[in-house]
Amino acid sequence: MHWKRILLAAVTLAASATPALAAGEGKFSALVFGDAYWMAANHDSIIEDMNGLWIRRVNLTYDHTFDETYSARVRIEALQPGDFSTPLTLQAFLKDAWIKWARSGHSALIGIQPSVGMPTVEDTWGYRAVEKIPFELQGLTTSRDGGIAAQGDFGASKTVGYHVLVGNGSHVNQETNTKKKVAGALRVRPIETVVLEAYGDYEDRMNSGDRVSYYGFAGYTGAGLRAGVQYAHQTRMETGEDVDISFVSGFVVKSITEKMSVLARVDRNMDPNPQGPSIQYMPFASVENTFFIAGLDFAVTEGVNFIPNAEITKYDDPDGPAEAPDTDVMLRLTFQGKF
Repeated sequence: MHWKRILLAAVTLAASATPALAAGEGKFSALVFGDAYWMAANHDSIIEDMNGLWIRRVNLTYDHTFDETYSARVRIEALQPGDFSTPLTLQAFLKDAWIKWARSGHSALIGIQPSVGMPTVEDTWGYRAVEKIPFELQGLTTSRDGGIAAQGDFGASKTVGYHVLVGNGSHVNQETNTKKKVAGALRVRPIETVVLEAYGDYEDRMNSGDRVSYYGFAGYTGAGLRAGVQYAHQTRMETGEDVDISFVSGFVVKSITEKMSVLARVDRNMDPNPQGPSIQYMPFASVENTFFIAGLDFAVTEGVNFIPNAEITKYDDPDGPAEAPDTDVMLRLTFQGKF
């Protein structure tokens, strides 16, 4: 039934877009990625040795340009739960629904749109099909929010850029309270191959403590090489005692041949994350840890990639007499298709 709904939505979207094509230009695109996986070892004996194949994302996107000033996007996304226990098919929802005004290097968006603390780091990392960037993976932000944003660049060489958003703080869900999330990022490109970004947000929450987050990121993109390092911190102002979550992450991607690259990433999670056990596809124990990713990317043809990779989580010894949780090891063959 869920696939029928996705197809019906796609057909309806295409039918409704057809008359508008005469007044502008439209484009459909799609993305699918997932894994054949084996949980070779895990701190949770229930999911240790589990294996199978799951679809982690399907995106169906329609972009429309009305004129030189206005454009819009509608994106439907579907995914499987990734919690090792829920036997559901793909669940579909509306991920993007925005209208954009743009002029002279500056733009404003209204609707459900990408969050501020995502694009620069995610574009430099370049492997969302393998894993989320740590700021999203560890639950310090969501990939989308409903709201109003402004973004742009200054100078002919786009040396300085900005992105600010006043949003609901409710991801893609409808807002049901008066609380808001305010986020902003300042981006600097001192030279063409280097990007520096500083980010901060404040989220006023209804049923739990307010949150303050910030990060610093430095990235490099050159001939056949991408690399980056990020430090992030979030304070959750809970009743009784604040909860702090911090990490430092570094990654490198190197082209070996025209169609093969090697990738590696290390995330040092310096605080226990209360959300760790509920993280999709790779749950974490609520203990300080070091998270490793390593893989090879084979671009077998345009738009199709196969990426054998491993994700490993090594846990610290917790306070007290308890021993460190067992190391998590997941082996995967990640596949991606874009068209």
